[in-house]
Amino acid sequence: MDLSNYLSSTKLVNAVLLKVAWVACVIGGNWYGFAVVLAILGMSIYQRSFAQDWPFALGLGLFGLVLDSAWMLFGVLDYGASAGPAFAGISLAPAWIVLLWITVGFSLNHGLTFFVDRPLLGALIVGVSAPFSYMAGESFGAVVIPSYENLVILGTVWVLVFYAVFTLAKNVNAEHAQKQKSAQAVPAI
Repeated sequence: MDLSNYLSSTKLVNAVLLKVAWVACVIGGNWYGFAVVLAILGMSIYQRSFAQDWPFALGLGLFGLVLDSAWMLFGVLDYGASAGPAFAGISLAPAWIVLLWITVGFSLNHGLTFFVDRPLLGALIVGVSAPFSYMAGESFGAVVIPSYENLVILGTVWVLVFYAVFTLAKNVNAEHAQKQKSAQAVPAI
């Protein structure tokens, strides 16, 4: 897809909604984040890609819940009063950060497709930009970074996580395309 097609496509709308989701979740919290997730879910349904998108959205939502809860448990991040309820003595990540992970899942094959096609480049860009995102979130009072050395941990983990996520999406998309190609090649009897 060339740039002019991208700019006139729903992929651009999805990419913009992903950025809006960050603002809505970090600054607005749960309800604003939920509204943006509904909008991006609506786009997925409109594009007839929900069947392909929802496993990524659900998987990343669950993964984000576990990862961000672990960040709190190990003192890498502190979400303060927005942290979710404690389960077995462990505070859960706030709903807004899980909603943000879900939005990323709904964006993999749309606004983030460039990175899915280039997993290493995507992972490096996400890993380098993640600490800045957390620092911006801290400036809005959404999160506390107890030690700025933790930003190195966050960036490194994000490189690894997103390399795996982008590679998985690329492989799943290739399998999906192969199945569609095989289904079209079968002659009707």
